[in-house]
Amino acid sequence: MADSTSLTLFHHLRGNCLIRQHEDAEIMTIHPNREQLVRRDALTGLEKETDSDNENENGNITDNVIIVPHLQVSTNELHLFNRAISSGGGLLADLQRATMAAQNFYEDIGSETNKRSPWVLKRLYEWSHRAKSREIVKHVEKAIQECNITVDVDEGTLKSYLEYSWYDIFPSLPKTLSEIEKKKFQAVWELFHSELIFLYKQLAVLKYVYKEPLKKCQVEGCLLTIEPELLFGNLDQIFKISQKFCQSFLSILPDVSKEIDNNDGEKIKEYDIATLIVQLFERFNKGPSTISAYQAYCINYKATIEYLTSIRQREERFLEFEKVCMGDSRCGRLQLEDLLICPLQRITRLPILLKEILKYTTKEDDRNKIEKVIEIMHESLRSIDDSVQWLHNFERIQQLQNQVVWPNIMELDNKSFIPEFLKTILSRQFCENLLAHPRRKLIHEGILTLVEAGGKLIESYAFLFNDMFLLTKLKKSNGKLVKRGSNVGTKQEVFIVQKQPVPLDSCVFCDADSAESQGGSSSLKNAFVVIHLTRYYQVVSVSTLQASSKEEKEFWINKFQESIENYECIQLKDMLKCTPLFSSINLRQSNIQKTSNDIYHKETDKTPNVSSQKTV
Repeated sequence: MADSTSLTLFHHLRGNCLIRQHEDAEIMTIHPNREQLVRRDALTGLEKETDSDNENENGNITDNVIIVPHLQVSTNELHLFNRAISSGGGLLADLQRATMAAQNFYEDIGSETNKRSPWVLKRLYEWSHRAKSREIVKHVEKAIQECNITVDVDEGTLKSYLEYSWYDIFPSLPKTLSEIEKKKFQAVWELFHSELIFLYKQLAVLKYVYKEPLKKCQVEGCLLTIEPELLFGNLDQIFKISQKFCQSFLSILPDVSKEIDNNDGEKIKEYDIATLIVQLFERFNKGPSTISAYQAYCINYKATIEYLTSIRQREERFLEFEKVCMGDSRCGRLQLEDLLICPLQRITRLPILLKEILKYTTKEDDRNKIEKVIEIMHESLRSIDDSVQWLHNFERIQQLQNQVVWPNIMELDNKSFIPEFLKTILSRQFCENLLAHPRRKLIHEGILTLVEAGGKLIESYAFLFNDMFLLTKLKKSNGKLVKRGSNVGTKQEVFIVQKQPVPLDSCVFCDADSAESQGGSSSLKNAFVVIHLTRYYQVVSVSTLQASSKEEKEFWINKFQESIENYECIQLKDMLKCTPLFSSINLRQSNIQKTSNDIYHKETDKTPNVSSQKTV
C-alpha cells in the first residue's frame, strides 16, 4: 500500500473498510446491512471490472478500501459514515468530493491527531445527504418531462376544445336567437367545458405530474416506501370516465342537430338540447361502474388525506418530490391535496350545472326530461353520501368497540352465586364484541351529568345509537377522569359502562325541568329522565341526566324522539352463537342429554317385555 497521509478513494467499492494509515494502527471494518449493499449496487449500476482496471501506475493492484488518516472515530461517527456510504446512487461523486475536501483539511501533515476536527464524517454524511436530494430532484424532473399528457390518440383533438367558446361548439345558430336561448346554450357549453377543465387541468395533472413520475422514480430506486395506490386511489378509473364523457358529448352533438332554411334562405341549425342531455347522462350512468367509481373514490378520500399527512411527516424525500411537482407549469400552483379533492367537487357540481340548463329551458316536455336526469343524479349522490357516512360511522363504532369496557357480572352483582364451570366464561361480557354491527348507527354522543340519590353528581359520557342508549364513565388509560371539553376519540380514552344499555323500544324519556321548577323541591336545570322498562313494563332503572345548556338538552330529547320513531331492531342471535357461553351451554346440554339417554336405555333393559310375555 502506498504511503499517504490523505484520504484516498479507489474506483469502486465491493467492501467498505475504514483503515487508519499508521504502522501500529489496527484495521476497523464497517459492515453495512446486507440489504443496503444490495440496494446500493442495484442503484449505482456498477459493473464488474477486470484486474487490469484496478492496477495503479506502479503496477500494484489496489484493494477495495477507503483509506482515512489516523483519526479518533466514535461510534456515532461510524454510524454516520455507514449511512453515508450506503445511501444509494451518487455514491462515488459524493465520496470524491469528500476526498478532495479532506485532502485540503489535512494539508498540514505535521499536525497532531487531537487538533483535527472530529466532524469530518458528519460533514461527509451531510454532503452525501445534499447530493442525494439533488439526485432525487434530477430523477423527478426527468420523469415529469417524460410523462406528457396524452388523453386521446389524436393529441390535440379533444384538448383543442378548451379554447372554444359556446358559439364555436354550436355553429350556424340563428342570428335572432333570444337571450334565454343564448343562456341555455352557454349553460350546455359550461357543462362540457368544465368537464374538459376537470379532465386536463386536474385529473391529467394528478396522473402525469404526480402519479406517473412517482412510479418512474420508484423504478430508479427512489421513494420506494410510498404506495401510489393508497395515495391516488382509483384515479385511472375516474380519468377514463371523464374522458368518455367528453367524447360522448362530441359524438352525440351531430345526432341532435338538424339543418334547416330560415325565412331569409340561410342555412341554420337547430339543436335538441333535452335529447342531448338525456343521451349523454344515459351513457354516463350506464352500468354501475361510473357511480361506483366515484363512490369508491369518495369513500377512500379520508384515508387518502390521512396517508398523505403521514408520509409528509416521515418521508423528507417526498416533500422534495412535491416541491418539484408543484414547480411544473401544469399544476397552476395547486397543491396535491387541492387536486385530490377535485373528483368530489366535480360529481357534486353536475346537478348544479343541470339545474342551470333547466332554468333556461321553456318547453314543458324538455323540462320533464331534464328533471328526470337531475333526479337520477341526486339519487346517485345520495347513495355516495350514504356510503361515506356509513363508512365513517362504522369506523367510529369499531373504534368504540375497542374502547368500551363492560364490567362482568361478578362486578355488577357480587351477591349472585356462580358455579365453578361458569366463572371463567362469565369473567367477560359477551357483548364487548357485538357493538360494531354493520346496521348500528351512532346518532349522537356527548358529556352528560348523572344525578344520583342525595344530589351526587357524576360526570358521564353518553352514546345514543339507533337501537339503544348507553351511559358510560369516560376515563384515561392512567385512570384519571377526563375533564369537560377535552377531545374525544383518542386511543388513550376508555369508556366504562355504568348501567345496562337501554333499548329504545323499551324506554321512556321526559323533560324534568318544568315539574321540578314548579314544585321548588329541587334545583335541577337542563335535566331529562330516561326510564328503562322490560317487555313486561317493569321499571328496571331510572337515569336523571343534566345537560350543560338548555339547547343541548333539547337536542338530546329531539334525537331521542327521532331514534325511537326510526327504531331498528338489530338481531344478535346469530352473533351470539359465536360466544363461549353458547357453545359451553350446548356442550353441557348435549352431555346431559347423552347421560339421560343412557339412563333411559338402562332402565329399559331392566324392564320386562310385557307384550312378549303375553304372546308366549
